[in-house]
Amino acid sequence: MRLGIAAAGNRTFMAAESAGRIVDLSAATGTRDLVAIIRDWSQWKPIIEDVIASAPSQDIPALWQSPIPNPPKFLLLAGNFRAHVVESGFEAAPEDNLTPQFFMKPCTTIIGPTNDIPLTSANHALDYESELAVVIGTRIRNATLDNAMDAVWGYTIVNDVSERKLNAMMQDRKLRSNDNFYDWLVGKWFDGSAPMGPYVVTVDEITEPFTVHAHLNGEPVQEAPTTAMIHSVAEAIVYISRVLTLEPGDVLSMGTPAGVGVARNRLLQAGDLIECEVTGIGKLSNRVIQR
Repeated sequence: MRLGIAAAGNRTFMAAESAGRIVDLSAATGTRDLVAIIRDWSQWKPIIEDVIASAPSQDIPALWQSPIPNPPKFLLLAGNFRAHVVESGFEAAPEDNLTPQFFMKPCTTIIGPTNDIPLTSANHALDYESELAVVIGTRIRNATLDNAMDAVWGYTIVNDVSERKLNAMMQDRKLRSNDNFYDWLVGKWFDGSAPMGPYVVTVDEITEPFTVHAHLNGEPVQEAPTTAMIHSVAEAIVYISRVLTLEPGDVLSMGTPAGVGVARNRLLQAGDLIECEVTGIGKLSNRVIQR
């Protein structure tokens, strides 16, 4: 199934995508919270399947919103494609010497699959990062490679929009050893810097491998299979769940392939259209606007 949140006029509702049409699930579910559905998926799955099967054939004119605008945790991997590590100016260590590096973004970064990405005087050096994202379906701690994928409920797409030149300038600022890292991290946190969607595709409908794409104003700029990831979804879950408990509705974005703007000397500009796509899932299509 393909489940998410849609909006028509002033109404926002839970919906499913079926055969290219949007099916309204609001009467059956009584909620716009996909995380609540995920928590009790065994109960809701047959109900939603029945609604989709009996829905009218006509499409509802609506736009998809972010499927999970307030996940319990929004986790992202850094440097999970070797070619992206190299284009960023770093040496790619042997795979057996690496552990997943992950960070969090606040929920205020999350916007829908067609919302505008704000470009401001504070974040003037924005870049795109097309990524496969995993939605967790069951609570898990200390996962193993044998059971890690059992915790995955579905897949979606994230554009980890990043400010590349953030410098928290202060008068007579004295650099400390970690300042560059924190500037990089805070550059991930700007409002509207995480388009997500268009919906979540459940694991019973699609399986890896996927191909991650990005197009800037129609020009292909990123393309790589998920088999090129340094750490697989299962490996990332194993490592992260040793540190913290993963819960239903958590979103884990798996890192971006090579081809980002900073490596091409072409950062995002006002008016740009950035499209992020993962085969079998869908596409984000976001315009950059000056604010």
